[in-house]
Amino acid sequence: MKSIPKGAFGYTEAHKKRQLLKTLIFFLLPVGIFFLGLFTTKTKENYFTIIAVVGSLPACKELVNVCLFVKRRSMPRELYEEIRKHTGTMETAYELVITTYEASYPITALIIAGNEVIGYTEADKGLNWKKAEKHMETVLKNNGISHTHIHIFQEKKQFLERADALSRQKKEELPFVPDERYPGLSREQVMREVLLALSI
Repeated sequence: MKSIPKGAFGYTEAHKKRQLLKTLIFFLLPVGIFFLGLFTTKTKENYFTIIAVVGSLPACKELVNVCLFVKRRSMPRELYEEIRKHTGTMETAYELVITTYEASYPITALIIAGNEVIGYTEADKGLNWKKAEKHMETVLKNNGISHTHIHIFQEKKQFLERADALSRQKKEELPFVPDERYPGLSREQVMREVLLALSI
């Protein structure tokens, strides 16, 4: 099965299929152990049953992950291609779900350029995007990247116009101390990795 990394186009569908397969395998193992014990000892009251019950816990954990993804879909290829025309060489991430203690915020596309992070969402307009922006800024600051400006657009036209403006801007050198957790990565790449860590 093709592995697509988090933040890449098509990640949602690929991850969902991978998790379904993984969950099925994780459930088949304890079931197999249970029936092995049943056939060899002719009773359910054996150590195999205990191992099977304990062995089903990881499968249940994987099932929770499947439930989180079951209603999600990858973004349409046409939309991805349209956005790609406006991103140039800027750092991008797609199909994210930024999590906070209060809510989850689906973000279709994210662009990082210098101190600017812009996103586009097709999600419910009832979500409080200011809280999501503030949360992302706080997490970046806690990871040593301060003075960032994050804005999530709910209108595609505005998002693409801002992406065009960012791609035309002269890239400025910003103070950056390389992060030992992400050796060899630039400031924008580290910002991308930190924001990906927030996403399920």
